[in-house]
Amino acid sequence: MKKILLIGSLFFALSPFAVQATQKVTCESLKQEIAQKIIKNGVSEGDFKLEIIPDEQNVKGNVVTGNEKVVGHCDLGKKKIVYTRFSKSKSLSSNAPSDSTELHE
Repeated sequence: MKKILLIGSLFFALSPFAVQATQKVTCESLKQEIAQKIIKNGVSEGDFKLEIIPDEQNVKGNVVTGNEKVVGHCDLGKKKIVYTRFSKSKSLSSNAPSDSTELHE
């Protein structure tokens, strides 16, 4: 009887960890989610690019260089997703996801 209670309580206590492990988001899938949000905001797929870069790369605020913006983090904060806009017709800040919608793993 004690074994059954012990096994049952262990199963109950460890089940949330099993669910978390199956819900991990990969960097590529997060990059695809962000790309879809940008496209839904009216930016053509050819007018921007998203890159996954190491987090150690130098950043001032959320800006990597003049026309790049950090729009997400993945791999437990070890990598970041950087948005670059090619088109000059609309400003970068108007179509890039805002900091408040930034996705994290």
